[in-house]
Amino acid sequence: MTLKTATPFDLDQKETKSMEDMLGALNGQGDFQNGDLIEAVVSQTDEREVYLDAGGKTEGSCPISEFPEPPVAGTRVTVVIVSRGGDQAPRFSRKLAEQRKAWEDIREAFNSKARLSGKILKGVDHGFIVSVGGLDLFMPMSLSGLRPNKGLAVGQEVEFKILEIKEKNHSAIVSHRAILEEKNEALWADLVTKCAEGDVITGKVVRRVSYGLFVDIHGVEGLVHQSDVSYKKNVSLRDRFPIGSELQVKILKMDREHNRLSLGVKQLTEDPWEWARRELKAGEQIEGTIMNVTGYGAFLEIKEGLEGLIHVSDLTWSGKRENPSKLVEPGKKVTARVLSVDFDNKRISLGLKQLEEDPFEALTRDLKVGDTADGVITSITKFGAFVRIRDGVDGLIRFSDYSHDEPVDKKMLSKEQKVTFKVLELDRKRRKITCGLKQLTPGPYEVLKKKYKKGEVLECTVKTIAPFGIFVDFGEKQEGLVHISRIPLPEGKKLEDQFKPGDKVKAALLRIDSDEKRISLSIQDYERKNERDLMNQYMKKEDAPSTSSLGSYMKHLNLK
Repeated sequence: MTLKTATPFDLDQKETKSMEDMLGALNGQGDFQNGDLIEAVVSQTDEREVYLDAGGKTEGSCPISEFPEPPVAGTRVTVVIVSRGGDQAPRFSRKLAEQRKAWEDIREAFNSKARLSGKILKGVDHGFIVSVGGLDLFMPMSLSGLRPNKGLAVGQEVEFKILEIKEKNHSAIVSHRAILEEKNEALWADLVTKCAEGDVITGKVVRRVSYGLFVDIHGVEGLVHQSDVSYKKNVSLRDRFPIGSELQVKILKMDREHNRLSLGVKQLTEDPWEWARRELKAGEQIEGTIMNVTGYGAFLEIKEGLEGLIHVSDLTWSGKRENPSKLVEPGKKVTARVLSVDFDNKRISLGLKQLEEDPFEALTRDLKVGDTADGVITSITKFGAFVRIRDGVDGLIRFSDYSHDEPVDKKMLSKEQKVTFKVLELDRKRRKITCGLKQLTPGPYEVLKKKYKKGEVLECTVKTIAPFGIFVDFGEKQEGLVHISRIPLPEGKKLEDQFKPGDKVKAALLRIDSDEKRISLSIQDYERKNERDLMNQYMKKEDAPSTSSLGSYMKHLNLK
């Protein structure tokens, strides 16, 4: 048997083959199939691709977009073979490799009940999408925290536990709440050994919400509800409780089962209404600060959480419904008198004007009906003018009391005008004073009453004939009325038959009524008076006839 001597070329070929086999064995690459997970080395990069050497003369590329930043040459990366064969160079995927590795980690964490962490990718209906190695996992809102949707934000790294996996689409349901509950259980165990309900303790303000404050007590967040912040309503949490500030609170309730720690701030001080029961009495003077001014009055803070109302009618004695904002302003310190305290309904009535003597009562001690006084017109209304008699007391001068003239000149008085008037009425119950100007001088009817006496015969001229009588002019501005009952009419005759406008008649004055502005006359009384006068004249004569011939004498004079 002849042995063939190996040539240097043969040795080189064997050595080369041996080295390739060794490298293939070392790299574990061998013959690659689509879907295999392999390691490769970065050989170079360009704007779109990362070129990888997988060994065994296997070179391919992977999209550069699958890397957070372009890798440098020589970097070892794990990839999945996406396509191989034909004339095309192999295509690799780093993203698929990460997802495969992440899924293995998820399955292992699920089986071992271990913790994982991921980044909140986005919020969706009823929860969040959490990304782990390129896989999207679902975190329901109810499992996002001890209080749903509190403290989590997109882009935040968050720890969680796997509650359920879905092999088919490589997804899972995760819970951040489970992590918090484990931590919280340990914190609660520590808290109950250190604190008890009723304890006063110092914590740190960690959050402000619309309904109160969250305060950290030994790692457990407790709630100071808005209603437990202060006895005062609508306290500004932002101004009084900065985030991170220390705050002394009282533990109101510890509910470990439901993870609720109730705290209070106002409970550190006495209820102001208890103070009021003990200290506040009607009639006393108190000091406070105007907190709010409304159209119906002003609220005065006596103590924090204890306010009283100064009604607009109790701000001033003026009697006018003035705008409260013109009399008091928020922030002003004032003294007021306690008018009443309603403990059942928690209402306190206060007054400012009650600190001074009622000017109306003081005035009525000095001023009487019929007195004359001076004042200044303060306003003109649709029914008259108001005159300032003293500070806080006005009287009313009605248009009808301006002047005796008819019609009255309503523009006779003006604002700020000084006037002298007479007091006509003082109504203490209704706190009203009625004044008059025309009462300072006698009226035309009063003048007539002094000028003419009752029964006096007046020469008159018929002006108007009415169904009930005739109006006559007797030489004055005012007309008189002769009522039909005071006119002797022949039977079957009417006033129109007996009188015409312009006729001259004589009538006796019956009455001048200045209140009713009426002058009553009587033709009948005049004729009777005239008969008596004639009779008296006849009876005085020496040759007077007998009474039996008196009738014929009167007939002779055509008086009957």
